[in-house]
Amino acid sequence: MNKPLRSTALAITLACVALSAAAHARTVSYPHEAACVAPSATSSIYAGHHEQIANTPRGPLSYYRFGHGSPLLLVTGYRATVSEWDAAFLAELAKHHDVIVFDNRGIGRSMPDASNFTIDDMASDTAALIDSLALKHATVVGWSMGGSIVQQLAIDKPQAIGKMVLMSALAPGRAGSPVPADVMAKLAGSPGVTFNDIMAVLFPAPSVQDAERCFAKDMFKPSGYQSSAISNAVTDGQSASLKEWETDDAAADALRSVCIDTLVLSGTDDAVVAKENALALTHLLPHAHLLLVEHAGHAMMYQYPVALARAIDSFARH
Repeated sequence: MNKPLRSTALAITLACVALSAAAHARTVSYPHEAACVAPSATSSIYAGHHEQIANTPRGPLSYYRFGHGSPLLLVTGYRATVSEWDAAFLAELAKHHDVIVFDNRGIGRSMPDASNFTIDDMASDTAALIDSLALKHATVVGWSMGGSIVQQLAIDKPQAIGKMVLMSALAPGRAGSPVPADVMAKLAGSPGVTFNDIMAVLFPAPSVQDAERCFAKDMFKPSGYQSSAISNAVTDGQSASLKEWETDDAAADALRSVCIDTLVLSGTDDAVVAKENALALTHLLPHAHLLLVEHAGHAMMYQYPVALARAIDSFARH
């Protein structure tokens, strides 16, 4: 790097540090929310809203858009489709936001299958969608692997993000705590893994029974959406991407210079992404606010859809 560029980078870093406040952290205990939400509670996100395709320079991306207000883009996780979002969670967000959910590459109707891609590639896909939809000052929410994608987007193209929410997200490199190998094998759909096995990973023990009964009922299921099985190629590509993220110390260093107001959400009972990751992210990001949710698992938006949506809404609008 030449001297002017070094000077510019140093100036940006110093400005970010100078503006940052001490990291804010608090723990909340939300009251139990009923599972198997009545269809009437989520009807607003289905009426008249259909799958759309954004033909970006990087390829087509399938998305849904609903609600009114400031833009809020959600980036989903490992081997997940748009249907993995909890419908009540989305409906609550849509009360005050223009909500956009989309399928990552190789899923649904989003660009062709490929196994050779990285977190950086998926962050570039997300940036292309933001540009294609002309989103300004969007709050970008990343859940699970989506949190890694959003972190990389913040590093590569910070001007694309107004505010950032990292939910159940891995911190990069040695700063983070990797997903346990046995948990990863279950999430990857290894032979013999059952639906109940997945629920036991995504939710703490007291919530598993509700999850087994209501998870499928509470999913976002828009009319006409073609949710096909996640291919082996995409599974392999996403698995390799996450493995690389877990060793990406350069990304951890780069996050120290990200001057974006950030909400870090973590469940105290997350068996997939340990809360140590949230603590690490709070220390890496100069403008991070940590909210630890007691008794919450990895798929916390199914346990506390309204409470979490309201926490995100409050952060996004203030």
